[in-house]
Amino acid sequence: MLLDEEVLAGHDPLAPALIDAAGGRTIAFGQLADGARRVAGGLAGRGLERGDVVALVAGNTPDFAVVLYGALAAGCTVALSNPALTEGEQERQFAISRPRLVISDPGSFTRELLSSGDAAGLPERDPEDLALLFSSSGTTGLPKLAAHTHAGAVAFLRAIGGTPRMAIGPADVVGIVIPFTHLFGCALLSHGLRGGARVVGLNPGDPEAFLRMLAEHRVTVAPVTPPLVALLARSPLVDRYDLSALRLLIASAAPCAPELQEQAAARLGCGVADCLGSTEAWAYTFALDPPVRGSVGVAVDGVELRVVDPATGERLGAGEAGELWVRGPQVMRGYAGHADVRDWLATGDLARIDAAGNVFVVDRLKELIKVGGASVAPAEVERELRLHPAVEDAAVVGRPDAELGEVPVAYVTLRGAVAPEELRAWVALRLAPWKHLRDVTVIDAIPRTPAGKILRRELIERERAQAAGTRRPSSDRRATPSLAQAVDR
Repeated sequence: MLLDEEVLAGHDPLAPALIDAAGGRTIAFGQLADGARRVAGGLAGRGLERGDVVALVAGNTPDFAVVLYGALAAGCTVALSNPALTEGEQERQFAISRPRLVISDPGSFTRELLSSGDAAGLPERDPEDLALLFSSSGTTGLPKLAAHTHAGAVAFLRAIGGTPRMAIGPADVVGIVIPFTHLFGCALLSHGLRGGARVVGLNPGDPEAFLRMLAEHRVTVAPVTPPLVALLARSPLVDRYDLSALRLLIASAAPCAPELQEQAAARLGCGVADCLGSTEAWAYTFALDPPVRGSVGVAVDGVELRVVDPATGERLGAGEAGELWVRGPQVMRGYAGHADVRDWLATGDLARIDAAGNVFVVDRLKELIKVGGASVAPAEVERELRLHPAVEDAAVVGRPDAELGEVPVAYVTLRGAVAPEELRAWVALRLAPWKHLRDVTVIDAIPRTPAGKILRRELIERERAQAAGTRRPSSDRRATPSLAQAVDR
């Protein structure tokens, strides 16, 4: 089965499918399916062929879905890119994905193609064709593009659809503020539409707009990051809105404390389902009902998990902590431009699995920093810092933060005079908001191994020790992403 067919087939053509929370525009399932077919025909008419890459740089609007599923129907691979990225970040993604066409205004694009699109003559396709490219920070190094096939995406959708606690049907309204370009947002968009639910989309930006969407559209299911869980659990703004329709929050993208989940559940009278996943493998655990406290759940159908010694790869027993590995049909084929994944995928998470199969995340082995739901690759920020003429060397790590979990901070050595605020501004001009630095500290030397690898753990331990004591407050907190900004990579 192909992803677009799995999502679009078998629905009441008159039932509402997608709503733009900001503008109020609604399209029905019949309009979505017909629009996707016409976009597919229009792309084919422009000469795009099976396997060509279309880059989709867009927000959470109904036209996003029309273009996404239309491009897939045309046999194209869709590279999803967050419009909040800077021009330089977009260019680096395009250098990897090498798109034949970039669509940054899906509304105008669909209006053009809907007037002339013809679904005739579409190419034959195969479930093993590449369907989606998602930006990922990987476990180390610079951002990459995780490549997923139709078969892998469908395997995930069938796994989540077959999990009782995660099931979604025509009576549900799914409210999504997670960007559709993020795997988490795209997953719930497709899951909701596949189940026949009404999907309401809203671009990140304003926490109160998120609450208003939940209330006005009587949202029943909402994917959330930890900052959004904190908003729902603690903010006085929540008392202004009727959120009684909510039955389920699906928490993912970053670790979410059990206490926070429990506070949100008690306040709203709804369930909170934690799950664990990655851009490389969709979500591979879902919480049970009732959940086991502190656990991110058990493996979904069709997925195998094991915990291994990070140094040797030797499998560990129940209750022993090591690196979590995952294997199954929903795991990506590989990173675009790199060798395919073979056998097990190393997640970079330090975890343990009890005798009943419950997964508990202990820590992270991978270098990336989780800012709310956003992933920051230290190497990317370090590269920008080293481009400053006054910087000799740099290392970026995560600092514990009560609201966002972590925020990125930098340690630098200098070859010339420069104020920390200038270095923060330098990064802010070049990278997306969630990658902006909270603090910059000048030190004599970046700790490195004899082979030159940054001893990041030493700096992380320094940050944790300082967090346990009294920390000098940052002179400027404006670089910290808002709750709404911290929901994408």
